[in-house]
Amino acid sequence: MIREVVTDADVEAWVRIRNAVEPWEATTVETTLLASVAEPDRRLYLGELDGEVVACGGVTRSETRFTAATVFPRVLPEARRRGLGTVLLRAGSDRARELGCDVLAGHVDADDEAALAFAARFGFAEVDRQVELVRPLSPDEPWPAVPDGVEIVPLASEHVEGLHELALAAARDLPVAGEIRPETVAAWVDEIVAGHAFVALADGEVIGVAGIADRPARNGSAENNLTAVRADLRGRGIATALKLTVVAWAAEQGYRELTTWTQDGNDGMQAVNDRAGYHPGHVSITVRGPLLP
Repeated sequence: MIREVVTDADVEAWVRIRNAVEPWEATTVETTLLASVAEPDRRLYLGELDGEVVACGGVTRSETRFTAATVFPRVLPEARRRGLGTVLLRAGSDRARELGCDVLAGHVDADDEAALAFAARFGFAEVDRQVELVRPLSPDEPWPAVPDGVEIVPLASEHVEGLHELALAAARDLPVAGEIRPETVAAWVDEIVAGHAFVALADGEVIGVAGIADRPARNGSAENNLTAVRADLRGRGIATALKLTVVAWAAEQGYRELTTWTQDGNDGMQAVNDRAGYHPGHVSITVRGPLLP
């Protein structure tokens, strides 16, 4: 059976299952609650077998298309092949239909052959890939040199408008299936402002950004959640300087590693990450399929 997440205990159980299935994307109760507040259309579910919670799932609007919904059924390996994944997917599909959505999307670990087969069985096909990158930190990471004519400073309130314009432009350049929704970009900016960030300035204008968000569920880890440089100024070392500024700052704060995600096909940013010392981690396959009948 499945049921909707309602109580605090439900949220704790949801987080426990999610972290067991996807430890590289570990989350916390607080982060999960904040996501639900930020996404009022979002619904979370728990799945039980013999009275024990062994699965979790949910649905929310897609980042790239208003009439698409992202579903995420997750079942503990020992509880698979007993129908819970299907029931969770159907619940997400039914909710997507209520929202007026006409297509489903999901993210599947590239190494999880069973999950990929499950997605294919319901007509889901790959549309793009997201690549996790990891940067171990030493306590004495050096601060980088900054290109001539550029200043890198901590994000301040007077930079937020320029940051939003930069993020909108950067989103249009991402090699993802579909166009990133403006609401998604606004959420990115909110996360950057709520965390910590550095901006690159030229003549006082925001031309680049690198944001950092704490990931408390991954002990000692933070995520570089967005790095972007104005299109006409790329290729001048600004993005690399921003990345390495984040590395030095995070090391000084006592973090042990940084993670970031980029798109398969985003060769420019992948080269920047390589120069900044990141190495590949998990690969997440974005799949898209029809609503269940």
